[in-house]
Amino acid sequence: MDGNRRLEVLVRQLCAASIEPELLDAQTLAAICPKELEGILLHDNAELRAAVFEFLKADIFKPNHYLSLMDFRELTLQRLQKFVSVEFLGRGFDVGDYLTDPRRFMALLECLAFSDYSLSIKAGVHFTLCGGTICKLGTQKHHEAYLHRLNTLDLPGCFGMTELGHGSNVMGIETQAVYDPSTQEFVINTPTNEASKYWIGGSGQHGKVCTVFAQLTVGGTWQGPHVFVVRIRDDNGKLLPGVRIKDHGPKMGLNGVDNGQIWFDNVRIPRDALLDRFASVDAAGTYSSPIPTVSARFGTMIGGLTTGRILIAQGAIAACMIGTTIAIRYAAQRPQFGDKLIMNYLSHQRRLLPGLAVTYALQLGMKQLKAAAFDTPKPDPKLVHVLSSGLKAAATWSRVEILQQCRECCGGMGFLSANKIGPMKTDMDVDVTFEGDNTVLMQQTCRSHVPCWKTSQALQQ
Repeated sequence: MDGNRRLEVLVRQLCAASIEPELLDAQTLAAICPKELEGILLHDNAELRAAVFEFLKADIFKPNHYLSLMDFRELTLQRLQKFVSVEFLGRGFDVGDYLTDPRRFMALLECLAFSDYSLSIKAGVHFTLCGGTICKLGTQKHHEAYLHRLNTLDLPGCFGMTELGHGSNVMGIETQAVYDPSTQEFVINTPTNEASKYWIGGSGQHGKVCTVFAQLTVGGTWQGPHVFVVRIRDDNGKLLPGVRIKDHGPKMGLNGVDNGQIWFDNVRIPRDALLDRFASVDAAGTYSSPIPTVSARFGTMIGGLTTGRILIAQGAIAACMIGTTIAIRYAAQRPQFGDKLIMNYLSHQRRLLPGLAVTYALQLGMKQLKAAAFDTPKPDPKLVHVLSSGLKAAATWSRVEILQQCRECCGGMGFLSANKIGPMKTDMDVDVTFEGDNTVLMQQTCRSHVPCWKTSQALQQ
């Protein structure tokens, strides 16, 4: 008897359940204003975003799944060149907005994720990681020398932090930068293969300049990781002396981005190549910094990663938006077992609607993170780090699960590249790793709560 009852319940859930009529009542639906809801979810720059989305309707941004690796890379570069060549609401993209108008900076780059993730990441590496690092850690001389050429893509940039032997352990990088006072130059060197810069986006083919993290030694004294602007190719795209690069070739996804491995063989760069907002070396070789300790300086040097981490999290949320929209619209039109739409089956609702709810929650959480990061005169760096780390991990892990459910809920149609869900799954699988391994980020987030927990425990005793 109990077995029959369980079978009846299962049958109701799989076959007989439907969306309650009152949920689709016209009066109830009329009370929901899509524009108001969009305003709540959009965060900022609605008119600007609309202009970018209109721009992205151009033929060059239409998906082409028949391209070779090299053709896809070239198309991604052409797409980015087209993006930087136009103005939106009266002005073009400006990497200087990283400091002066971060909301606009973020909004423009966020829109690219809705078109193609390779385009989004190539732009993010160039503008956020390379350009943003020069903005944040450099001074006026660096801004004048590089920012305009970054804006026009005349000087494609990459970001040289990760090494073959050092991913999450950035403090342990081995690339060396030794100051030579006799020539007023820094000597950049890769002492071991493990010290080679690895997975460097944009370096495999197009990059001409790289912001390189290296251990600085001045007068025999180690000063910790600092960042240097290093030319890796000349204006014609030819590798410069002492620079060796290996193209990583085809990857699981994200093949519009040319990742590579870089070695430096005692490459000499001028003293001004040090990004010296927080630390400087004079001509005689005297090191000075307003930040007294190596660990504190290191925290400042990597603080610029927060913006990139926020963009990765927002890109994951955008993928959840796209995936759930496609899967739910399909389910609302696809009949099965007669005229019954598959969205009216409870089993289908329970596969898709939780992901939709999570997507809403993540987008609202992102709104709070952006407010903490960009809307206060002096943001709390610890708070922003904790929020961005936790949300990046939560958003990207959720994206993995949500896109898989969306793919399955579209059946065989979900396996088509034209569906977009499949290509997003493979292109974006790396987002749980780059800009911070998710497990490490969650550990950092949890660690920040330990003092609060200890305090609460002490008060209860």
